Amino acid sequence: MIERLFSLGYSKTFAERYYRLWGERALAIAEAMEKPLPRCFRVNTLQIEVPKLTKLLNRKGFQFRRVPWTREGFCLTREPFSITSTPEYLSGLLYIQEASSMYPPVALDPKPGEVVADMAAAPGGKTSYIAQLMKNEGIIYAFDVGEERLKETRLNLSRLGVINTVLFHRSSLHIDELGVEFDKILLDAPCTGSGTIHKNPERKANRSMDDVKFCQGLQMKLLEKGLSVLKRGGVLVYSTCSLEPEENEFVVQWVLDNFDVELLPLRYGEPALRAPFGIGLDEEISKARRFYPDKHKTSGFFVARLALK
Repeated sequence: MIERLFSLGYSKTFAERYYRLWGERALAIAEAMEKPLPRCFRVNTLQIEVPKLTKLLNRKGFQFRRVPWTREGFCLTREPFSITSTPEYLSGLLYIQEASSMYPPVALDPKPGEVVADMAAAPGGKTSYIAQLMKNEGIIYAFDVGEERLKETRLNLSRLGVINTVLFHRSSLHIDELGVEFDKILLDAPCTGSGTIHKNPERKANRSMDDVKFCQGLQMKLLEKGLSVLKRGGVLVYSTCSLEPEENEFVVQWVLDNFDVELLPLRYGEPALRAPFGIGLDEEISKARRFYPDKHKTSGFFVARLALK
C-alpha cells in the first residue's frame, strides 16, 4: 500500500505517516484527492433569497445538491456552461466556495451586531460568509499579510455587497494593538495545505516535517494572540486544510493544556483523531472534526470550536 502512495507521488516520509494514521484507508484518501472536487457555491443572502437564486439557476439548466452543513451552500451536479459567466455570479448573487470552507463560519455562528475578527482573511470567502450571517450588522476586523490577496479580498467583498468589514494589511499577530475585545474570532490558519492535493499536487513531494513544525509554531502564536483578545464566553473557531495531526489535534491539545478554554461540539465531519501515532490525547479532542475527500467529497479539513471560560 505504501508503494502505491509512492507511485502517486508522495514522499516516503508522508506515505509512511499516512499509513500509520489511517492504515489501508490512507490509499482511499490519497486516491480521492487525485480527483477534482465538485464545484460548489454559496448563495449570497445579502443580495438575494436562497429559493429565488436556485430557481434562476435551475431555469438555465444548472443542477445541484445542498451542502449538508449550510442552507446557503450547494454543489453543482450539472453545469451546462461555466457558472462564473452568469449574471448571477458577476453581480454578486453567489460566491464560488469549496464545501468544507463553508463550515468554519457556520461553526462560528456570528450574530448581527457582534464584534468579530477574521485572522487570516484572504481571499474573503469566509469573511464574506461571516458578514452574510451577521446580515452586514456589527463589525468584522479582517487581517491578511498578502497585498495582492487583500486586493482580491476587497474586490470580492465589494462585489458581494459586504459593508461591515475593515481590512488590515497586517499580520493578526498584531491584533492586540487594536485594543478591541471580540465576541467571535475565526482563525483559518496558515498551514501546509496537505488536504488540498487536488489543486496543489506539488505538495505531495515538496513538503517536509520542517514545514509542518514551522506552521505549527505559527498556529500556536496566532491562537495565543486570538485568545488574548477574546471576551470571556466568546468563541474562537480554528480550522486548517491540513491532514497533519501536528497542525490540528496536537495544536488543540496544546490550547486545552495552556488556556482556560473548552471545546464545543460540532455536528458535521468525523471526530478528530484521539491517538494519532499512538499518542493519547484528551477525550475532548473528539469534539473537533475532520473532513476527508474519500467520505465527504471535500478537501482534507479540520475544524475546532473553542470557548473561553
